Amino acid sequence: MPITKQPLGKLAIMGYDLLRMAFLRLRHPRTALVSLRQNLHPSTEIRLEDGGSLALGSSVMTRKNVSFKVCGGVLQIGTSFFNQGCVVTAMKSIVIGRNCQFGPNVVIVDHDHDFTFADERRGTHYKYGEVVIGDNVWVGANATILRGTHIGPGSVIGAGCVVKGDIPAGTILRPAPNQEAEPIRFRCE
Repeated sequence: MPITKQPLGKLAIMGYDLLRMAFLRLRHPRTALVSLRQNLHPSTEIRLEDGGSLALGSSVMTRKNVSFKVCGGVLQIGTSFFNQGCVVTAMKSIVIGRNCQFGPNVVIVDHDHDFTFADERRGTHYKYGEVVIGDNVWVGANATILRGTHIGPGSVIGAGCVVKGDIPAGTILRPAPNQEAEPIRFRCE
């Protein structure tokens, strides 16, 4: 749709996104590789700290209260959709492919607290493992994707799943109590 045919509210959000991405690129010229063309809800949090790097493909779309936090790691997101309440936190490396869709309240983290340091202050020691999510992956509401996870292209992660490890391409993962992975059987119509 041409820019002149957009509702006034949508034009305001587009202008806000343009300014926000330009400011992010100016503030972090070497570490924020972001397209100026985004579709982020104004409440979307983008935090880039401790020398981390962020790469957003063109037209990443978010709903309310989505959070992208990069704390010294790398976060790379292809053109994808994040429903409300999603949280993505990278301390090592998270790579999300193109055309991925995330339901409400999905959490993606590439680190865990190392609880074996009982005598020290909590939250200062972590275990890390990269997260890679292939193209065309769909993740249902309230799913949690943990460190060391690789999800193959074209997979479906069911609502409420806790995912850790390798999920082959074209797989559907159903939630507990009988959480099992099985190949997707496509129908021809």
